[in-house]
Amino acid sequence: MSFRVFGVVMHDGQAPATLPEGVRRIAVRDLGAVVEEGEFPARAIEPADVQRHGDVIAALFAVDAVLPAPVGTVFRTEEALQRWIELHYVALSDALAWVENRVAARVHVTRARPSRDINREAGSDHAAIAAEVARSLRRHAVSTVGLRTEEIAGVVITSAYLVERELWQEFADAVEDERDKHPHVKLELSGPWPPYDFVKMQFGA
Repeated sequence: MSFRVFGVVMHDGQAPATLPEGVRRIAVRDLGAVVEEGEFPARAIEPADVQRHGDVIAALFAVDAVLPAPVGTVFRTEEALQRWIELHYVALSDALAWVENRVAARVHVTRARPSRDINREAGSDHAAIAAEVARSLRRHAVSTVGLRTEEIAGVVITSAYLVERELWQEFADAVEDERDKHPHVKLELSGPWPPYDFVKMQFGA
């Protein structure tokens, strides 16, 4: 029997919060790893695994802060998982405090015209607009991560933003303002998401 880890949440020692069906929480001090028990052999991650992971994280995120683990994270024993939490206890606690009451957004900037009509100069203009949009939206977020770059100019055109939960509408309004200012590009906002892009867990010896 092994343990597939979905994420880490706070554990206050009181009655456990409602958890998605089929999972339980393994507590170490005031942290809890949300896990599913089963036989999880080493294999490629299937679409069903990704869907299951997303569903569990979404359910946890709906009620409290959560640090999502990478899809397919498995520990062979409960003791090994508890040792890992103890080893990274301070970092995990700090990270949970960092994302508490905050949500993630993704903004993707694409060309308004089909790519076959775009030359190198126009592509560079698009990249410059994307960089300007990112600088503007950064003022409405507590943290920003660049996710994808424009091939021509090497400028980020897809970014993730960590936003105060109560200020989500303000951020969405800021994206709308950028749409109005830049009619030659298309801005797509998605979220609010759990903080996938702002969590990096360390594994191994």
